[in-house]
Order: sequence, then structure tokens, then C-alpha cells
Amino acid sequence: MQSFSGYFASRGNQSLGKDLKGPEICEEFKLKIISSGIFIGRENPTHFSLPLLMLQLGLVSLLSSTFHFFLKPLGQPKFISDLLGGIVLGPSVFGRNKAFGKMLYPDKSVMILDVYEMLGVVTFNFLVGVRTELTLLKKAGSLPIAIGLTAFALPLLITRTMVILVRANANMEQKLYNSLPVVAYLESMTNYQVIFTILSEHRLLNSQLGRVALSSSFISGICGWLAVMIIRLVNDTKDSDQSHHLFARPLCQLAMILVILYAIRPMMFWMIRRTPEGKTVRQSYICTITLLIFALTLYSQVLGIHPLFTSIILGLAMPEGPPLASALVEKLDCFVSAVLLPSFVANVGRKVNVNNISFKSFGIMEFFIFFGYLGKIIGCLIPSLYWQLAFMDSFLLGLLLSCQGLLDIQFFSEAFQSEHMSEEMFSTMVIMAILNSAIVSTLVKRLYNPSRRYLAYKRRTIIEHSNQRMELRILVCIHREDNVATMVDILEASNPTRESPIGVYVLDMVELVGRAMPLFITHKLHKKIPSTASTTRTRAIIGAFLQFEERNRGVVSVQCFTSIAPYKTVHDDIFAVALEKQTALVIIPYNNTSAGHSIRTVNSNVIKTAPCSIGILVDRTMLEECRVVLRSWSVFYACMVFINGPDDREALAYATRMSDHPGVSLKVVRFISVGPGAGDSIEDRLDQEAVNQFKVNTINNNRVVYSEELVAEGMDTIRVLKSLSGASYDLMLVGRRHDDGSAVMSGMAEWSESKELGTVGDILTSSDFESKASVLVVQQYASAVWPVLEFGA
Repeated sequence: MQSFSGYFASRGNQSLGKDLKGPEICEEFKLKIISSGIFIGRENPTHFSLPLLMLQLGLVSLLSSTFHFFLKPLGQPKFISDLLGGIVLGPSVFGRNKAFGKMLYPDKSVMILDVYEMLGVVTFNFLVGVRTELTLLKKAGSLPIAIGLTAFALPLLITRTMVILVRANANMEQKLYNSLPVVAYLESMTNYQVIFTILSEHRLLNSQLGRVALSSSFISGICGWLAVMIIRLVNDTKDSDQSHHLFARPLCQLAMILVILYAIRPMMFWMIRRTPEGKTVRQSYICTITLLIFALTLYSQVLGIHPLFTSIILGLAMPEGPPLASALVEKLDCFVSAVLLPSFVANVGRKVNVNNISFKSFGIMEFFIFFGYLGKIIGCLIPSLYWQLAFMDSFLLGLLLSCQGLLDIQFFSEAFQSEHMSEEMFSTMVIMAILNSAIVSTLVKRLYNPSRRYLAYKRRTIIEHSNQRMELRILVCIHREDNVATMVDILEASNPTRESPIGVYVLDMVELVGRAMPLFITHKLHKKIPSTASTTRTRAIIGAFLQFEERNRGVVSVQCFTSIAPYKTVHDDIFAVALEKQTALVIIPYNNTSAGHSIRTVNSNVIKTAPCSIGILVDRTMLEECRVVLRSWSVFYACMVFINGPDDREALAYATRMSDHPGVSLKVVRFISVGPGAGDSIEDRLDQEAVNQFKVNTINNNRVVYSEELVAEGMDTIRVLKSLSGASYDLMLVGRRHDDGSAVMSGMAEWSESKELGTVGDILTSSDFESKASVLVVQQYASAVWPVLEFGA
């Protein structure tokens, strides 16, 4: 017989080092952890450790995935589905059946599940530290700092005041009476990782609300952690048994931090320097960092430091971004979330029992939880309104900062295990955290739409600029270095002059990997950028556009930006620059390969709500190796395909501007339908006016060729388009959307595979089209015209 009393007695308050008396459980102990099966040994697999652990984790993962399948369309974060899966397996639902509960969670399996859970939580907190950026403390503005401080201090002040009032006026159990200060503190905390998860789920990381929420939650979280350390130190001073080593633990923590900063962190930078740019991090480096997590966790346990503190400090010391941090996140994140964290979810579900919640205790707990949420909302509203943030955004910001997730429930669990709260209180706080996050996620999804900022945007198109001799402002988005040369060629061909100069805004799009906070950088072109592996790409891109500006001094101005963000939300940064700089055209690259799926997501998002006209560039001149060496040309050959609609008129206006450049040779091919009723609609008349204006503008230009092709159906159009592939053009321009019901486009839509490029653009970029010319697919600002009609969209 083997007694488990030592484990259960010490498990109650392992973080505080106290010996609490727990239940003593005696049963037969078997060293065998693998079952021989039902056929050979006629053994029940659930009586053995490994198959039982696999059953527990498998059922939790299955139920979590099922809940997520139904809740994801409603905009609910995944951690809600995970927690619901664990609760359903626990005593609240299925576990009410005593036989099922005893089979799934026998007493002797708890030790293994707890160890597995702690391993997952330690690794999870390390990844949280890796994604967290301490530079936010320097970059946070006055508004996030004010919100972060008030969103922590005000709810803490309100709930602690309520503790005094409730204790004086309400009758309650002694356990609840003693636990109220802990509840007040836990309901005042805001965790950065939880806010990041919700914003990421709703694709709001790059929005104004998302940036303020992330910065504010980081400041508030720092306040919470500092308060934890102070409370811990004060509690140690009150404990007479630990007075002889009062400063031993803080000194050991300080020593560990110094080792991480001055020994381990320099080693991480050495690993980064040893990794060639564009290459993957060595597997040995990943293994070394993983071993360091375990080694420092062991060190913390020897000295009585909580392992979560150690793991998150090590994660914070990791140099942010690629290559090391991004490689660690890529390698560990899936394993931790899919394999290790289900044990945490299962343990939480095992402890939550809604059937034991009494109405009176629930009312008192709900009272504190409500005032905690209210304090956070008011704490956000006051500074937000003072800094003139919109009321609805301020309100949603308060709701977001009141959300609670896995990290908060981890703190609830620690308080429960250290007997600072009962099972009833723990169950109430977990259920309310799930309900609050679900309600807030729904409200944010319904009430906040970042694209509304662009709906009332002043009409900005190339046509507007062609009618007024003024600066043409173009935003150029860079995905890869080898896009730069073609982009510069197009800008050069855009004919910058003193009467109509060009303002170029360059946005380098870098995918957010290995960090949580999106970053937007405004570069000073003439300021030297430090030479590191992470800045090589940026320096090369900026250098290329500096050369372009120098060659066109006085007629071209260049300003460069870098957006480090998820590709799902980087369009918010694109729109923000276009809105602020009042650009008339945004040029974004297109990648049709399997590796280009992410950039195609960017294209789709930009097409939907861009605040100006768009040009989608299919660069067919890219070499296998990256290049930013700018080629020189004496003649730039361009061809514009005109069919119908405002997009073609916008492309024609851009081609007209190019035709004024002395080095540009332009050919315009117009397709005219020979069917009945052609030319009678308003759109047809607008097309004819645009073509007539083009002829007037280029009447004396011998470098411009205009031709018309009469077609009766879509197959005729395809035949003429293919005939253009024999010419050596550098660039072809075409509108994105056309009237698919016209005779010129009849039957062509079914051949289109890429909606981003439109039907004709897809044909010009297909492998059947032998020309090596790059293609610029133009879409006129959607709300400037065609408020209802969306040809081919």
C-alpha cells in the first residue's frame, strides 16, 4: 500500500511553502503505467496512468474543438471553448454521474494531471513573456499610461471599499469573509495576454482601439504584478517562521534576474548573430532554450520561488521578433496549446462545480465582480474622454480591459489551491469570467468596425488629380525586396514634374511573428539605421527609394514606414497611412504562389474598404534571388487595356499621366462591342468621354498609339488579349471590375480564378499569357462612384 497523503497535504499551498493538512488517500499502488489491454491481461485501461491521461486530454480536446466549431462564427475566443470543454467533463455536467467522475478523475490520477498541468502552465507563461514587449513602457503615450493606472487602481479601490462595507453589514460564512480581499484584488487585475488573444481573434490588433487596449493592459498588468510582489513580501514579514530569511527570497530572485540579463540574454544575441539572414534557427538553439526553461524552473523550486515568475522573466529577456523568438513560438506554441494546456483546462473543469453554488454566496460574489468590472470601465472612460477619445471607443475599451482569460483563471486556481477561496467561490469566478468574456466579445464584434473611419473619406482618385495640376500622392506597399525595382519603375514612369510632383509613401509590410504588440515605425530617411540582421531588409528598401528621390530631386518626396503586424490586420495600417497622407492611389503587390496566401489576404481586405483608388501589382520580372538594384531604362513600354467601367477610366487616367513622360511609350487598346444596344447606357457615355479626353490630351504625342478592337463576344476579347502577348511591354494596365453582362465580357467570368485581379487581370497574368510584362490592376475608389453597382466584384 502507498499513501498519497504527503502529496495532497502539500499541494494545498505549495506556492507559499506551508504544510496544510489535506485528505489522506490509501489505495493499491501499481508501478505499471501501461495497460496490457483487454485481450491479454483483461485489464481496464483507465486503471493505468498513461491511457487514463490520454483519455482525459483527448476528451477535453474533443469537447473544446466541438464548442469552438459552434462558437467561432459568433466571434467567441478559443479559450472560452477550452474552458467549457473542461467544465462539461467535470462535476458540473458529466461528472455528476459518480461512476463517470470516479472513472475519469480517480484520486491517484490527480498528481499526474497536476504535474502535467504545471509543465504546460510554465511553458505557456514563457511564451507569454516571449510575445510581450517591454519597450511598450517607453513607447506608451500619456493616454495608455493613464488608462492602465486608473483601470487597476480604481477597481481595486472600489472593491476594497466594498469589502469593508459588506463585511460590516452582511452575514456570511467565515471562508467567504476571509476571502473577500483576495477576490477584490483578483477582479482588479488585467492581463495583457488575454487582451491580445481577444483582439487577435477579432482582427483588431492594428486598430486604434486595439493599440490603446494593448498598451493600457500592459501598464495595468505591470501594476498588478508589482502589487503581487509587494503583498508577498509583506506576508513574509508577518510570518514569524520565515523572519530569519526575510530577504533571502528577494535576493535569490534578484540574482536569477541578473543571470538572465547578463548571461543568458547575451547568449541569445549570440545565437541570433550566428543565424544567417533568411535561414532557420538551429535546432540545438531551440533545445538549449527549452533546457534553460526547465533548469531555471528547478532553480526556482529549490529556492522557494514560484516557477511562473521564473518562466515569464526568461521569456521577457528573449530578444523580440525573428529569428529566435519567432522560431521558439513556431516550435513550441502548437505543442503547448494542443498537448500541454488541455491538462490545465481539465484540472480547472475538475474543480468547477456549479451545483454547489449557493444563491447567497453567488449574490455576494457577483456584487464584487460587478463592481470590479464597473471600476475598470469607469477607469477607462475618465482618461479616454479627457483625451477626447470617442465615447463608444472608450466604453468598448473598458469592456475589453474587464475581460478575463486563461491567465486570470490560472491566478484563481492558485488562490483556490492555497485555500484562499472555496470551491464555490472558485466556480463562481470561473463561470463569470467565461460569461463576461463571451458578452464583451459579442459587443465588440457588433459595435466596433475600424473601417467606419474610411466611409466619410473625401473622394481621392487619379482622375481627380489629372483634372487639377497638383501633387499626386501614392502609397507603395512592399512585401518582398524584389518588388522594389518594379515599383520604382512605375513611380518613375508616373511622370513627376514641378507642376505635378509625386509624394511617395513606402510601407514595408513585415509579418508579426514572435511578439504580441504590432509595431508601426516612421523612418527618417537620412538617419543611419543600425546594421543588424533584422534591419538589413529595411535598409535595402529605404536605400532604393532614397536613390529614386535623389534622381528626381525637387519633384519627388519619399517617406518610409514599417508595419510589423499580422497580415490579417495589416490593412488597418495601410488605411491609416492613406487616410493621414491623403493618397490618391495605393499600390499593393500580388503573389499567386502557395506561399503568397497571406499577401492575398491583405489584397482582399484592402480591396473591400480602401479609402482611395488601388493598384494591384503582379510583378512578373522578379528573379529567384532578391534584388533591389534599380535598372535604368531609356524607353518604358506600357499598354493599357480599356473595356468599360470606372476602373478602366481610372487606369486610363493613370496611363495618360504616364504618357507625358518623355521616356514612356504607351499603347491603348479599346474593346468596342458590336452588339445591339452598345453605347446607350450612362456608363458607356462616361467611357466615351474619358476616351475623348485622352485623345485630346495625347493628340500631339507621337509616343502614344490608340487602337480599337471590335468584338462580338468574350472569346473575341480573349483572342485579342492573347495577341498582345507577343509585344515586349514593361507594364500592362487594366481595370479590375467590368460589366460581366456586356457582350465584350460574355462568358469570361467563368474562366477567372482570382477575384482580386478581376477577369481580365487574371487572364493577363495567367501562364497562358506569354508576355513577361508586369500587370497593374486598378480599382477606382469604390464609394466615389458606383455606390450600388459592383461589376465583377
